[in-house]
Formats: sequence, C-alpha cells, structure tokens
Amino acid sequence: MDQPLDRRATLRRFALPAVVCTAILAVGYLRTAEGTRHPSPWGYRLWSFGALAYSDILALHEDRGATTHKFPYLKDKVEYPVLMGLGMWWPSALAPDRAGYFAVTFLALALCALGTLWVLSSLPQATPWAWAASPALLVYTGLNWDLFGILPLAVGLWLWAKLEDKAAVAVLTLAVWTKFFPLLVLGLVLLIALRHKLTHALALFGIFVVVTVVLNAPFALAARENWEWFFRYNQIREIEPSLYLLAGVDPRGFAPTANLISAAVTLAVALALAIIELVTKRLDLLRASCGLMCVFFLANKVFSPQYWLWVVALAALAGLPGWLSSAVSVIALGDFVASFSRLHIQSQRVWPITAWFDRFVFFPTVGARYAALAACAVWALAHSVRGKVEI
Repeated sequence: MDQPLDRRATLRRFALPAVVCTAILAVGYLRTAEGTRHPSPWGYRLWSFGALAYSDILALHEDRGATTHKFPYLKDKVEYPVLMGLGMWWPSALAPDRAGYFAVTFLALALCALGTLWVLSSLPQATPWAWAASPALLVYTGLNWDLFGILPLAVGLWLWAKLEDKAAVAVLTLAVWTKFFPLLVLGLVLLIALRHKLTHALALFGIFVVVTVVLNAPFALAARENWEWFFRYNQIREIEPSLYLLAGVDPRGFAPTANLISAAVTLAVALALAIIELVTKRLDLLRASCGLMCVFFLANKVFSPQYWLWVVALAALAGLPGWLSSAVSVIALGDFVASFSRLHIQSQRVWPITAWFDRFVFFPTVGARYAALAACAVWALAHSVRGKVEI
C-alpha cells in the first residue's frame, strides 16, 4: 500500500466531496426521520415500505422497548457482535424517545461516513468520489448501523498504510467485533505481516486476541447464552434472497448446506490469496480485501440491503474503475427500491401482483446484484498483485 497523503493534500481531496456527501446524508436523514412520527411499530413498517424509507434503527428501537432499551447481552439477547450491540444501545441512553434516538444515531453514522471519506481522501489509490457521491449513502446510512463497522475498517487500513501495524490490528479488531466479517481483512493483514519476521506476525495476532478477550469476556462470562446468540442465530438463520434462492432451494432446509458452501468458497479464495502472497510478496491489501469480501457476499446465504455500503466503501478503497463503481452505486439503489417495494406489495397481500413482481422485477434485480458483486470480485482479484515488491 502507498503511504497516506499529508494533511494538506488530504484536505484538498476531501473538501468538495465532503460538501456533496454531507448534502446526501442530510437528505437521507430528512427522508427517513419522517418515520419517527408513526405511533405503532407495525404501522411504521407499513408506511416505510411504501415510502421506501424503512430503517432498522427505528423498527428495532420499538422492538427492543423504545424508551427503555435494556443493556445489551446482560439484559437483552442481541443478534450482533458486542460493539454493534453497544452501538445500538448508547444513543437510547442519551435520547430515549424515538425522534431523539434516531437523530443521535444518524448523526453518529453520518460522522462515520465522513470519517471514512477522510480516510479515502488520504489514500492515494482510493477514489473518494465513489463514496461521497454514491446514492447508497442516501438510502442505506439510516437503514442499519453498519457504518459503525465500516469506519474502523477504513481507519485500520489507513493505519496499516502508515506502517502503524499494531494500532492497525487493534482498530481492525474493533471492526471485527462490530460486524465480524472484517475478520477476512484482518486475516489478510496478518498474512502480509509475514513479510517481516514470524514473531512480528505473532505479536500482531496476540493484539487481536487480547482486544478480543477484553471486548467479549465481560459479556461471555456474565451472560453467556445472550452473548452466544449472535453465533447461534447466524448458524440457524434462513436463507434470504441470494444466489441460493435463485437456484430454487428450500430457505430453511438448505441453510446448513449454504453455510458450508459459503465457508468453503470464501476459504478457497483466501487460500489462493495466501499462496499468491507467500510466493510473490506482492499482494495489494486494498484490492485483495475488496475481492475477498465481495466473494464472501456472493457466497453468503444472506445479503442484507445495507451490505451495499460495504461494497461501495471497498470499491472506493480499492480504486475500482469509475464505470464499475458507478454501476455498483446504481444497482445498490435499484436493489433498495426493489427490496422494499417487494415488502410493500407483500404487505398488501395481493398475491398475483406479488408473484409478478418477484418474477419480473425483484429476482432480476437480485441477479444484477450478484453480477455486480462478481464483477467487483473479479476485477479486484485480477489486480491484487502489485508490480513490485513492497515490504
């Protein structure tokens, strides 16, 4: 990876994209915050599906007790890693009502988006505009809490580019225990660390272990069943619209097999990258990370809509061509519209229209989603070996 730019050069690349990014985020807030005025959880869902303004942040705020959020894991079972669970909870301690909770949460997520843009502006290889001007920010920023994981992923890669290896691994570990699949990127970092002494890589792995224990041990010891729910839930979770459903499998019965396929495909690509790195010592971390993560999204049984934020961020970090980054953003927006239009149509219980929409709109859009992911993975992996050795 190239060394980050200095502060002045970073600011020059950051300034105008930040204005555009802030405007998109502001519009995203206004269009989604309207849902705070709906009195009931189910009434909110029905409205938000039709208005294409759904947010898990609002829906789950109600589901988890609204103004009386229980402390995660110790008093509540949460289907996310520990830092995500805490990220869902802390805004309710500051502003427990629906409107305040959403405003505080969205502000924190927007700051994460701008922080990610600063990192992109600092890395010479990255393309800040691919992130700053993406319509994915408009529709997905307030959908879920994923930006809480994207920022530490970006900062960890920035620290790695600055040759601050220990700090990079510590921050990437925070990303892992916010959304977990950044573990793939951390694995590549530890692999590239083998270019130095083995003891260096082991020391970095030790940092990962220590931070992991510090973050998880209090919850695992005090409320083991609630803490384990994230892992158990993802094992038994049914297949959602993905390549598997396009193949016509049973969403529940085929889920264990889909878990195995996803793990096998992802590990096979990771092994291939490991061999390339050990032989050439020329693996480009940003592009290898983009390729491996996109393969995981391709093979996984679940592709939650907000995962597009990860794809857009990875594409920007890896410096994918403009045509491909633009296609990703357009398809991400189309995927949002198709997914929540489908939920709106299903809520009306007009089954002939639902069947028509699935056949001619929704599943073709899912196909376009996976074509875009495949294109990103192929391009990034094909360009993941640098032209010269970098130590």
